[in-house]
Amino acid sequence: MSDTRPHSARRTMERLLRLQKVTSKLSQALTPEQVAQVIVQQAGPAMDAADCSIFLLEEPGVLRLVQLVGMSRRELEPWTCVTLDVPLPVTDAVRLGEPVWLESREAVLERYPAMSRLPLSHGRAWASLPLEVEGRVLGVLTLGFDRERGFAEEDRDFARLVSRQCAQALERAHLYARERELREQAERARAEAEAHRRQLEQEHLRLQAVLQQLPQAVILAEAPDGRLVMGNAQAARIHGESVPANWSKEEYTIARTGFHADGRPYSPDEWPLVRALTRGELVRGEVMEVLREDGSRCSLSVSAGPVRDAEGRVTAAVALMEDITERLRLEKSLRQGEAVFRRIMESEMMGLAFTDKDGLIHEANEAFLSLVGYSREAMERGALRWQVLVPPEGAEAGLRKQRELLSRGVVTAFEMELVRGDGSRVPVLTGAAQVEERDSTLSFVLDMSDLKRAEGAVRFLATASRVLGQSLEVSDATLQHVADLASVSVASWCVIDLVTPEGGLRRAAAAHEDLERVPRLARAWPTPSMQDSGGPLLEALRSGEPLLFQDFRAETWPRVSPGFVPLEQVMEAGEVCSVMVVPLRSHERALGLVTLGACKPRRPHGPEDLSLGQELAHRLAAALESARLFLESQRAVRLRDEFLAVASHELKTPLTPLRLQLQGLRRVAEGHGGEPVPTERILRVVRSCESQVRKLAGLVNDLLDVAKLARGRLPLHLEEVDLGAVAREVLEQLSAEVVRTGCRVELMDRERVVGRWDRLRLEQVVTNLLTNALKYGAGRPIHVGVEWAHEVARLSVRDEGIGIAPEHRGRIFGKFERAVSERHYGGLGLGLHITWQIVSALGGTIAVESEVGHGSTFTVELPRVTADEGSRAMLAEP
Repeated sequence: MSDTRPHSARRTMERLLRLQKVTSKLSQALTPEQVAQVIVQQAGPAMDAADCSIFLLEEPGVLRLVQLVGMSRRELEPWTCVTLDVPLPVTDAVRLGEPVWLESREAVLERYPAMSRLPLSHGRAWASLPLEVEGRVLGVLTLGFDRERGFAEEDRDFARLVSRQCAQALERAHLYARERELREQAERARAEAEAHRRQLEQEHLRLQAVLQQLPQAVILAEAPDGRLVMGNAQAARIHGESVPANWSKEEYTIARTGFHADGRPYSPDEWPLVRALTRGELVRGEVMEVLREDGSRCSLSVSAGPVRDAEGRVTAAVALMEDITERLRLEKSLRQGEAVFRRIMESEMMGLAFTDKDGLIHEANEAFLSLVGYSREAMERGALRWQVLVPPEGAEAGLRKQRELLSRGVVTAFEMELVRGDGSRVPVLTGAAQVEERDSTLSFVLDMSDLKRAEGAVRFLATASRVLGQSLEVSDATLQHVADLASVSVASWCVIDLVTPEGGLRRAAAAHEDLERVPRLARAWPTPSMQDSGGPLLEALRSGEPLLFQDFRAETWPRVSPGFVPLEQVMEAGEVCSVMVVPLRSHERALGLVTLGACKPRRPHGPEDLSLGQELAHRLAAALESARLFLESQRAVRLRDEFLAVASHELKTPLTPLRLQLQGLRRVAEGHGGEPVPTERILRVVRSCESQVRKLAGLVNDLLDVAKLARGRLPLHLEEVDLGAVAREVLEQLSAEVVRTGCRVELMDRERVVGRWDRLRLEQVVTNLLTNALKYGAGRPIHVGVEWAHEVARLSVRDEGIGIAPEHRGRIFGKFERAVSERHYGGLGLGLHITWQIVSALGGTIAVESEVGHGSTFTVELPRVTADEGSRAMLAEP
């Protein structure tokens, strides 16, 4: 491991603390001026700048100096206000939208000769960074340094990060100022409204006096509640009683019974006065009947209109009524029939059409024309006939219904499809009746598209759920089945992409209603990498929001993912589709994308269809998540079983030789017939037994440590510890194991490394690393190093053994994990996991470098003093 890494880490932490301080100060600034002052006082020191200045774009094309520290304003007097065409670092930063880095005074003057007029009193390097928010440049942050310097990439990244924080704070301050301005405007508006209200009250009083003198019946209602504030004497005569003061709109419309000219009663919101009041509608000469208190009726011609203030708001409504009972008595019966018919024809609830005996449609309402996709001009020139609306397969059923019409005069309602003007089809419920007075047939049609589409969607989702639920594992074949179902029921084609562990998208399924296009679709629809810069597909995947392309053409195809160039086209020239892209997500985790395309003659997808796509995505995501959990549970059970088998084997391994040694010692003792057993033989057996007991104790201690870790804590007892002494003691304890494995261990501890750590846990770390090296060292030398590295204690254990494959390095510190088979190398798979936990608890780090066939190097770095002097919680996972 490089010696510069701790230094880099400390420098990174120092910069993060500086950035946190800048951010904290910026969050307290409320106005642009305060923000600019904080920037020059905090951002410059945060980046070790000698001086700092802020230029803002207060008007288009002009930069103005607003704050500076470290220099006098007199020194920058020529550039306190500059236009963007002047060649300066600040203007270049705005025009280019990129920082300008100048590493010396010579570089400044070479690139910007005009700055020779500036008294550059320092050596010095400059940096000008644009303050940019969402593509808009608000100004420039300029930093001056008191010496020449280069700008490393990490320095530039940190400077950009600080400038972005400053720009965002500046934008917030602008928004806050704007909000304050809007509040003040709102207060002024309320005051003006109150003045208008008082003026309206005065005008209302004057109006009441005038209305009492009019010959027509007048009723005045006030907005917004519809309270009747005045009714003149003529109104009382028409109603048969006086109009009570403060009569509410509800009391007026419910207590009074009014009727339309066709006899229908007025609903509360249909009264002309109410319409004028609530809708601002102007009613002229509307005829209505009113039921008086004595049971008699009178016909009225009613005009109503809103009274608006200067801003166009409805503040009141007035109704003028004239009794026209006698004049309308004879006309009423003739008008009623025509009114009923016209109401129905004008209704948007259903399509109505009149057809002659040859099938020519000569009159139809807008609902019918919209449903079949023809214009009124096409109908009037004779282009609209039932023969073109009925599809070929429905001709026979049409003849049967025509015979029914001739025999009975009516056709009972039935379902069928009609061919629209653009060639698409629409499901309808239709029926007909002969109209003898007109010598024609009246047909009605009701659009069944929404109902059929909803039924199809429900059937599709139910079938898809059944397919996904047939197995606990969701294979590509299962996803292909779902895509096939989608392409024949709710879409023209379907593509399902899944996120791979490597960060890209994998084509899991592709289906098209035209089977010849399936291979081209699978190859041509883009599968961008998660590392790409962007594009609609990745944006949808990352945001979780669906996409809808309602006008999707062949030329649109490459734009859904920048950088992806399809080698072949799936769509035909001039073909237009609608494409819906819905992310698959589970617990804020991106799983993939499902894409549904609808091409003619299928109805294009609209915003209302997004719920179908999201429901499908939800079911797919749930199935994929369930499959993942099932596989993880199987892996956990398998890992548990493997661990129990290995643990039983490992615990049994030291017991077997221990038992054999003790049995042998007993046989020796019994064979001597009471004579003393040689001390040397007893000691040899005891040493062998002690070795096996240590192995057994180590295994038990590992299991106990794992149990403690599972509960979330592993206590530490801190004291002054010599890391080199610990390494020597562990080597002495493992001397027999060293001899047995044939490895030669070299300890390099040329300096004394002492810190405040837990001695027993540190012994455990050294023991685990050395045991690991002896196990995999293949009898070759092992090098142990103890040293100080940038005020950090470093322990390194390097072997020249089998090494670790790259794909296994990320998991060797996990619980029960191994890089090799337990059949060839024993152990519970806990040593490195416990080591990682102990090192983390001591505030340190552990890293591994390895090459297959050339050994591995484990490096532990510990701070001189552990942060927590008591005990430290160990809850992290590697």
